[in-house]
Amino acid sequence: MDCLCTMLGGVVLFLFGMTLLSDHLRELGGGRAERLLRRATNSRWRGAALGFAVTAVVQSSSAVTVLAVSLADVGILSLRQTVPVLIGSNVGTTATAWLLCLRTGPGAIAPMLTVAVACIGLLLYLLIPTRRAWGGLLLGLFLLLSGMEQMSAAAAPLARTEAFRSLTVLADRPVLAVLAGAAVTGVLQSSSAAIGLLQAFSSTGTIPWGIGVPLVLGGNIGTCVTVLLAAIGGGKNAKRAALAHLRFNLLGTAVLLPLWLGFGRPLLELPITPVGIAAVHTGFNLISAALLLPLSDHLAGFVPLPAGNRNQAKRV
Repeated sequence: MDCLCTMLGGVVLFLFGMTLLSDHLRELGGGRAERLLRRATNSRWRGAALGFAVTAVVQSSSAVTVLAVSLADVGILSLRQTVPVLIGSNVGTTATAWLLCLRTGPGAIAPMLTVAVACIGLLLYLLIPTRRAWGGLLLGLFLLLSGMEQMSAAAAPLARTEAFRSLTVLADRPVLAVLAGAAVTGVLQSSSAAIGLLQAFSSTGTIPWGIGVPLVLGGNIGTCVTVLLAAIGGGKNAKRAALAHLRFNLLGTAVLLPLWLGFGRPLLELPITPVGIAAVHTGFNLISAALLLPLSDHLAGFVPLPAGNRNQAKRV
């Protein structure tokens, strides 16, 4: 029970640090994220690059995807512009997983460095009003890494429990593992938190690749819950954009999971590391983006008419 409470406390610290970091990054940006998204053109690749860059900077795919869907809802972004931004945001959110590798495993950063970041952030936040946003950013980073450390510390005893060992059945049922990853991410409302939790357990050496990869894929599906909820009260464009985001992750999983099961057999029983989790998370989103970005119009349910049909439609 103590380990479980420690784990939950780590999740709370992680989520609060993520929120603090994201809020102050947006404050430092001075609204640049919104302006950049508004400049998205009909170029799919430029829209995806904008989604990637903004998400990597503000460290919150949920914030960027909800913003993009809201801009589509009010007509500032067209549906054709919005979907590539959502795809790019999926890739951008993987930056957090690499950041968390600093706090797990043999190569973890020194605790004194984490404390130094916290002290500098606190001084800036309390004593220098013009640098308060920078202080909040550093404090958010400290809480994020501290939450990750607390989750990792609690993971080792939990990984030795019988209940945890029973989860090895997921290795033989990858579809069930995908659903489990989606459910956990949907409940936490943060793919970064779910991936961080998985990285914490993987640092104990008890998570094989056969479970880790489907859980990561499921986490990408679960992150769509936030956007779907945000689109409920929106108009038709908001709902179509949110469904396109869901289709992107579902199709990516449908294509890549069988490929993984077919070609990844030598790795299935080997333990996956936090770096491996980050690599899978990034690889899945990069490959999915490369495959599905050219089909972004179809993901949104919008299929352009051929030139002849367009001319007929105009005459009508």
